[in-house]
Amino acid sequence: MEEEFAAQENYYNNIKKLNISHYAGEISYYSKEPLRHAEKKILSKLKTGKRLLDLGCGSGRFSIGAAQMGFNVTGIDITSQAIEAAKQKARELRITNVSFLCEDMTNLSFEGDVFDYIFCPRFSINAVATFSKRKKAIEEMLRVTKDGGTIFIESFNKFYLGRGVAFLVKNLIRDFRRCLSMFYCYLTGKPYKDLLIGDIIYESNKVMGAPKGYAHLPTAFELIKLVPKGIKYKFYSIPQIIYKKKVDFLKFFRYSIWIFIIKGH
Repeated sequence: MEEEFAAQENYYNNIKKLNISHYAGEISYYSKEPLRHAEKKILSKLKTGKRLLDLGCGSGRFSIGAAQMGFNVTGIDITSQAIEAAKQKARELRITNVSFLCEDMTNLSFEGDVFDYIFCPRFSINAVATFSKRKKAIEEMLRVTKDGGTIFIESFNKFYLGRGVAFLVKNLIRDFRRCLSMFYCYLTGKPYKDLLIGDIIYESNKVMGAPKGYAHLPTAFELIKLVPKGIKYKFYSIPQIIYKKKVDFLKFFRYSIWIFIIKGH
């Protein structure tokens, strides 16, 4: 058990270092990007003046946009260079209702019941390596959210069909091979050194020459398992958010899934 825990921690820390390098290389892109349409739609339905936490804030794209809409925002990220870029941008824009900290979302420094809203947009949750760490991240979100507050998380979707069925099948075959490899290592007592099921290492398509990044591609079934029992949640697709569609038959086959988690009284 101790060896398995140590292996998981080592894997997590190695991926964390990779992503710090990756997102530092993409600062020039994200520091110029505005809020996306779906994000504006969600924020427009919330009460301004409330405390909002942005997890995986990078160079401040979402945090600064939310602050400009009237929220009191705190942004955190593991990449110190991105945090410094976010602070600089806020100073240049003379925005005083936003602050930034270099922290890990799996181990937040805040006291409990602090924030009215928590956002983990643009797939920040997918940059957290290992299931246990992703689960810990959501537990931390719930801990620092006030009763009645809401958590908004955007995640990649392994069942995305936008690139065709062949692309999905290729990903499933890759994961099946990893399952076999992990099972073989278990039987032989050899350490498993490859990526975990659902994990990918990808080339940056934002900034030429930026280091590679890591992402975990989950299904909706896995996302459900991350939420503690008894906690209310609901899935939404981007068309549902933007166009207020009650039903989206392609919800679980779109590029991303939003999950809204409500911390009950």
